[in-house]
Amino acid sequence: MPELLIKNGLIIDPLAGEARRDLLIRHGRIARVSTRISAPAGCAVYDAAGLWVFPGFIDAHVHAREPGAEGAETITSAARAAAAGGITSILLMPNTAPPMASPALLKKFAARAKRAPVNVYFSAAATAGRSGTGVAGLAALKRAGARAFTDDGSCLPGALLVELVRKAGALGVALMDHPENFSRTGNGVINAGAAARMLGLPGIPAEAEALAVLRDILAACGCGPIHLQHLSLAASVLALRLAKKAGWPVTGETCPHYFSLCDADIKRDDADYKMKPPLRRAADRRAVIAGIADGTIDILASDHAPHEHRFKAKGFKSAPFGIIGLETLAPLCVTELVLKNRISRLRLARLLSANPARLLGLKKKGSLAPGSDADITVIDPRTTRRVPECFVSKSSNSPFKGLLLRGWPAATIVAGRVVYSRP
Repeated sequence: MPELLIKNGLIIDPLAGEARRDLLIRHGRIARVSTRISAPAGCAVYDAAGLWVFPGFIDAHVHAREPGAEGAETITSAARAAAAGGITSILLMPNTAPPMASPALLKKFAARAKRAPVNVYFSAAATAGRSGTGVAGLAALKRAGARAFTDDGSCLPGALLVELVRKAGALGVALMDHPENFSRTGNGVINAGAAARMLGLPGIPAEAEALAVLRDILAACGCGPIHLQHLSLAASVLALRLAKKAGWPVTGETCPHYFSLCDADIKRDDADYKMKPPLRRAADRRAVIAGIADGTIDILASDHAPHEHRFKAKGFKSAPFGIIGLETLAPLCVTELVLKNRISRLRLARLLSANPARLLGLKKKGSLAPGSDADITVIDPRTTRRVPECFVSKSSNSPFKGLLLRGWPAATIVAGRVVYSRP
């Protein structure tokens, strides 16, 4: 594997801090970081002057739809979209058809994913067959390569929660939950509030998320760690903050749509704004931003949920929940958080690199220290362009189309190999 020298970039490493340095890659690993490195004979050189060089971004919440809905996305198309979005590793959710619920299926698709341009990891169903009726064979799923357990799309059943937390904790594998009390959601399709009333749509009350978040936190208190997915509420952020102050082993993530949008941004019946949890009030958005800034929220993830246009065209009442996000994760984070001085570049490196690497047990990722995997995201903070109408993803269900953003990826490097370079 040829060497690569990245010169003149602003190196942003959660472990070592931030400084203008050169970075030498050899055999797929970071070999050296120093003020000035001369290029060895035959070494390719990438001039990163004016650019930000991060440990590779890790998206810990991605739906690739394969198997079962390949018209919307495949593992290959999701990986290509990730590369175009500056993301070097993705964790796929198990709510496929059939679900990722057996070691044989995990091994089959993990083998297929080895051809992808980025690192593709799999979560496995936490309950048997993702049915919610019994605990899955977690040890066997871990041996097959599962990096996390979740029934994402469904909330972990209360009757099994304590057992799941204990077993996953004993295996050292992340247990992730989609916190939603479906009895409170009912037939809701949008946040219960002014937008729901304006459009005449059934609302999803805040307690649908808040009650499940409180239940999960209490389970973590006495049993073991749990990770809360896609938090959208001020109440959820407050509960997570208090749990951390108490020393309980709970972590949480949110997504760019929850810090960039609120339900007041929904002006018409456009299902590209339909997601779960739904866009909340402006006050919730402010609380989510505060939680990102103060360390309450650990991870930023896209919750990339592609759907074919023919399904999203049905409108709020009938369209499926979910939006795409792999290609807009980085510029939304840079534009809305870093460039508006809500967080530092180092904080962003923790949210998108170091913390997801820690959650998923990726010991050689999340840092640019010598010996680390040479997974690198290079961001250009000067480039301003609009979110396109069409994407590398097979789907285009995004509420951000046409939005002017800064901080697009200049290059994506995986194991020392450039897998994306801006046109």
